[in-house]
Amino acid sequence: MLDNSRKWRPEPDWTRAVLAAPSLSVRAVAGLPQRLVSGDIGGFLARYGLSSDVGALGLASGGRYAVRMARDRLLAVGITAQDCADGWHVEGYGVTTVGAGLRVLEARGQGVRDLIARATTIDPADPGPCAALQFCGMTCSVYFHGDLQTLRIHVDRGLAAYLWEWLECQPLLSGGTAGA
Repeated sequence: MLDNSRKWRPEPDWTRAVLAAPSLSVRAVAGLPQRLVSGDIGGFLARYGLSSDVGALGLASGGRYAVRMARDRLLAVGITAQDCADGWHVEGYGVTTVGAGLRVLEARGQGVRDLIARATTIDPADPGPCAALQFCGMTCSVYFHGDLQTLRIHVDRGLAAYLWEWLECQPLLSGGTAGA
């Protein structure tokens, strides 16, 4: 029987995986509660005290925030199942836990803008209201967290290893060290 698994490298150990170079480092963010919210987005934001949501290359801060995924859908980060149960809520929105479905990578440093220029065709001066965009040929949710030198990328878990390999090949990171 044909064994295609030999074509791919094993997935990195995400708890220890780090790409580091002088102007940029990348690591996985573990344990981040992620919930997909559909429906009355304004009602959800008000109910959980979130002032607004961030779009593409927007700036999120703190441990609890919302990232816009589509017109009537957002990714609530930092809100646990104890805070908000999965399912339909009478306020007009539905919530689904997706924490295991999305891997979060965080790129930090002065080279973040160069990484954005290599990974996407989006205009950083006019990125748009939705954080879901084509990044490295895949649909990812991309925004800044805490400051404009820390980029968070939410990618489908099954595609995270591909994104990691793509990052390893970038000149911004090729001069650094890799740990897995």
